[in-house]
Amino acid sequence: MNSIEFDADSAAKVLFKARQTRQPCESIAGPYGMDSLEKAQLAQQALLNMYRRAGQEQIGFKLGLTDFKAQKAMGLEQPLVGVLLQNWQYWDGDEVPFGQLNAPRVEAEVAFIFGQTLDDPELDEQGLLKGLAGVLPALEICDSAFQGWPRHLFDAVADNLSSGLFVLGANPIDPARVDFAGLKMSLYINNAIACEGSGTQCMGSPLAACLWLTRHLAAQGTPVQAGDILLSGALGPMQPASLGDSVRMDCGELGEVSCRFA
Repeated sequence: MNSIEFDADSAAKVLFKARQTRQPCESIAGPYGMDSLEKAQLAQQALLNMYRRAGQEQIGFKLGLTDFKAQKAMGLEQPLVGVLLQNWQYWDGDEVPFGQLNAPRVEAEVAFIFGQTLDDPELDEQGLLKGLAGVLPALEICDSAFQGWPRHLFDAVADNLSSGLFVLGANPIDPARVDFAGLKMSLYINNAIACEGSGTQCMGSPLAACLWLTRHLAAQGTPVQAGDILLSGALGPMQPASLGDSVRMDCGELGEVSCRFA
């Protein structure tokens, strides 16, 4: 059987159309010869280039598969990296447009705000803390271009790690004051507890996840910049959301963040 020639741009066009029209697509991994993580990452870059040409600006990064058990199950030795775009950002208490999404699911996360460029691939934790402008509780509203969500890792990677929108808390605090590994999280949907989690579920500590990304990007020659945002990875399991739902996350000393799907 002849192998299918990989075409990152063609694969990305399918994803972009599915997002723009709100008409989810089927898997692209097989039909477009996307048979490796590296090819999926090329398709992700092609998709992000389409967003940029449509006027979107990059404002940060997100990490996926920050749970060590999930990494092992997928045969990975490190988390995956996606990108945050400007028009995806909302603030605590905002109404989030449900009509812009295909099948949203919510994750509780920690958002780090960088205060300066950090270009040292051997940066230590103290250097990271000095380079951060603040830390916030956050909700990532994940979404997917795929019908029924992706069933293949490469599909999810190509789709920018199932990015959708995100909601930031209102009051940043000094990260040096936070016990990140000790964070406890409770996520509520319509005032009913939906799930609980902790900082240890995110690479042992969200700060460790942030340090990993900072070193990783510095080693690639594309360091984080002042003003960049990082969503650290989930503190607990993802939860589906419906039109009209009110979502609130309590993250202990980090405070709360909420939104409503309208």
